[in-house]
Amino acid sequence: MAIENEVVIIAEAVALPGKREELRRALVEDFVPKSLAEEGVSVFRLHENRDNPGHFVLYERFRDQAAIDFLFAEEHFARIKET
Repeated sequence: MAIENEVVIIAEAVALPGKREELRRALVEDFVPKSLAEEGVSVFRLHENRDNPGHFVLYERFRDQAAIDFLFAEEHFARIKET
């Protein structure tokens, strides 16, 4: 894997009012594990802001743009956008 092809994404997910636990569960139990299982994903970390519950930050490192495109086409990515 050539480091110059790696792509890092830092994404934020904010739960709608009253939906913090639903989003947290979807991220922890579905989205993160399935994303980590993808071949082109080398790092996928989830953090929740302690001072602002329901605000999540994801740090993601991919082998290349093709790995990102693959993840974005996956069903679990579509589901998390709806949560």
